[in-house]
Amino acid sequence: MSKKRLSEKELVEGTIPHTTHSDELAEVKLDELGLEISKSDYKAVLKRIESLFDAAEPGTPEGDELERLVAWVEEYEEKHFPI
Repeated sequence: MSKKRLSEKELVEGTIPHTTHSDELAEVKLDELGLEISKSDYKAVLKRIESLFDAAEPGTPEGDELERLVAWVEEYEEKHFPI
């Protein structure tokens, strides 16, 4: 399986077709998709989280995006910065 690098646009907009599930119950790990995430992708997501942090309300599209991006960062940090 070849590795696909996510574009900054895909990360900023939230989920992509490969990780979106109609029932929103399935959880997909980045490793399962064969995606290689770069440090610049990580930094772009942190910037987007910062821009959403004070403005995003729970239950809004921005709030949902913030939740997804925070989960993405947690997964990335667990893999790259283990304690």
